[in-house]
Amino acid sequence: MIVSYFVDSLKINKGDIILLTGDLTSLLLKIIQKNNNKKIIIKIINQIIDIIIKKIGKDGTLLIHAFNWDFCKGLAFDIKRSKCQTGILGKIALEREDFLRTQHPIYSFAVYGKYAYYLSNLNNKGSFSCDSPFGFLHKKNGKQIIIDMSLKDSFTFSHYVETINNVSYRFNKTFTALYTDIENKTEIRQYDMYVRNLELGVINNIEPLENIFIQNKAMCIDYFYGIKIRTVNLAMAFDIIENDIINNKAKNLYQIIKK
Repeated sequence: MIVSYFVDSLKINKGDIILLTGDLTSLLLKIIQKNNNKKIIIKIINQIIDIIIKKIGKDGTLLIHAFNWDFCKGLAFDIKRSKCQTGILGKIALEREDFLRTQHPIYSFAVYGKYAYYLSNLNNKGSFSCDSPFGFLHKKNGKQIIIDMSLKDSFTFSHYVETINNVSYRFNKTFTALYTDIENKTEIRQYDMYVRNLELGVINNIEPLENIFIQNKAMCIDYFYGIKIRTVNLAMAFDIIENDIINNKAKNLYQIIKK
């Protein structure tokens, strides 16, 4: 029952396009208490996903982070077998038969719903390019639901805005490694990411965005038994971040740490 109440607190509507992210540890502890049986945990997370799917309906789409950074180290990527490195939500979604995986070897998503096939066929070379799932979320007025995590640890969408605006403190870097596609064909491929300039001492610092999002009604915050839930309108967030880049020298996005 608590699982249904929790999903109800997420304020999901029919036809929503949702990027679901978060740390479910606190929620799971409330439900299972000391019983940390792996099968029970998997069952509960699948229940959460199932209820969300029912709520968004046939016109909705659900995306879940399934990121994996091994390709950046020159390690091979297999779209069917490479693990999600961004938590249990993505891991379980990838194991489900009703989810597909998008193609980028670094920033992939587990996707379900109306646009799942479209998303799984995107062939974006850039991690945060306009033809990426991030661009899709922007253009389709998607929203990100963040469960019990900070913006810093969950809001990768900010890098999409930085990429589109060609910020000076990042640069495009190409990574090369073996890639095995859905048809089991293996070849050497190259993919790009707009990365921080580490020589300048650039670090991400997007926490100031939270209050700006709230003030401009781009984000709302709810609580479920003490668990913090952020819901971000990504189209509105894009405009706010872009304005900060253009008119505020991106001061709410990064800092320079002198060595």
